[in-house]
Amino acid sequence: MKTSIKLITALPILALGIGNQKTEAKEKPNVILILADDMGYSGITAFGGMGLSTPAIDKLAAEGVVCTNFHTNAPVCSPTRVSILTGSYQQRVGLNSIYQGKGVEDGLDPELHPSFVKELKKGGYKTGIFGKWHLGINPRFNPVYQGFDEFRGFLIGNIDMISHRNRMNQLDWWHNTTAYEEEGYATHLYNKYAVEFIKESKGKPFFLYLTHGAIHTPIQAPGDLPIRDGVNPPIYDNAKDLTDAEYHRRYREMVKSIDEGLQLMIDELKKQGQLENTLIIFTSDNGAEAIADKKYFGANGFFNGYKNTLYEGGIRVPAIFYHPKSMQHHRTNEMMLTMDLMPTILEFCGVENKRKIDGISLLPALANNKPLPERDIFWANVGWLGMQSGDWKLVSKGNTAELFNLFIDPKEQHDLSSVYPERLENMKKSANNWWIEVTKGTKFEGTSPLNMDLYPRGAAE
Repeated sequence: MKTSIKLITALPILALGIGNQKTEAKEKPNVILILADDMGYSGITAFGGMGLSTPAIDKLAAEGVVCTNFHTNAPVCSPTRVSILTGSYQQRVGLNSIYQGKGVEDGLDPELHPSFVKELKKGGYKTGIFGKWHLGINPRFNPVYQGFDEFRGFLIGNIDMISHRNRMNQLDWWHNTTAYEEEGYATHLYNKYAVEFIKESKGKPFFLYLTHGAIHTPIQAPGDLPIRDGVNPPIYDNAKDLTDAEYHRRYREMVKSIDEGLQLMIDELKKQGQLENTLIIFTSDNGAEAIADKKYFGANGFFNGYKNTLYEGGIRVPAIFYHPKSMQHHRTNEMMLTMDLMPTILEFCGVENKRKIDGISLLPALANNKPLPERDIFWANVGWLGMQSGDWKLVSKGNTAELFNLFIDPKEQHDLSSVYPERLENMKKSANNWWIEVTKGTKFEGTSPLNMDLYPRGAAE
């Protein structure tokens, strides 16, 4: 396969009967994008999850398109979210790990790097985001300046699901740019906001981005006690202190609360006669944490690795696309990434994409079960650099480099670097060239991700 790091523009709009930018508003489709937090490949029943109750998500999988080779652009939160909103590798905006939430100048600038949501808004769409942002705490980075009509949720990496305090024990609960106190379990509140948004959008096409805080730590189910009260020393991660049985209970109930919200939205869409006119996408921002992989065995499927790593367990996640009108039920193993969501959604909505981006539209595979264009894929995180070309995958960490063939070794258990040294060196060269290209003009220009210091445990949210 020929290596390519050139920018890719969105494919021409397919004749799916979905309409175009001149279509009347009432004919334009709605889109709901649901993003779970730290949910590994088998975090739901449809992808092998055990002991879970996810009937609403199961129905999406039974009637929609199940994507078994869907990857995040990063093994941690913020970079993946940048790739979703910009349709490109997050390194192009100078991001290679997470927004720590410590500096007011640390965030996704709406003037320099506007999200695709602004294009939807120009195209007549009502837009809303409910849940986790994690793309900057400065008011100028607020979602309302990235094209969203309404935002309710939190700004930093995680909050107490009960008290809505962040890891510094500060209130992190917002309606647009205003912080406020509100009682209620976080996921239940996001679900409520989402349903209200759908009700208020009646008669107008909408884009709803539901970015759950579950199942990120702290592990808290409805009815559990808060661990951050704004007074006593805050607890960052309570998972290590839970017994396996208690962890399982909370984990299951957190996932169940996500599923219940999906059912509430489906019920409202049915009432409005809009279910068939709505594309529902369900996925996650990265793989499950190491502790989740141990306490809830199989959270990342049978894959090696977990969050923060570039092994499959850190970047391969569940993904379902549901729109029976244009997408017949099937399973696809086509290579897909979170940066592909932007061009897919814009094309689906008939809104022209005028930017040069790295992502591609997934509609050929979703609507027509056709193969996607061949392309080499790259990943980088602090201390890591990776690449996939066909079935071959390079994983570099610090001074080590491993080579796997995912066709015969999807679990990444057999390093073939000594067997195919020439292939290894060629892929290392391609990955380095990619890094140089995507970081040009950013704060990372002239650096290597392999030489960057890993963030201490507790900082990576």
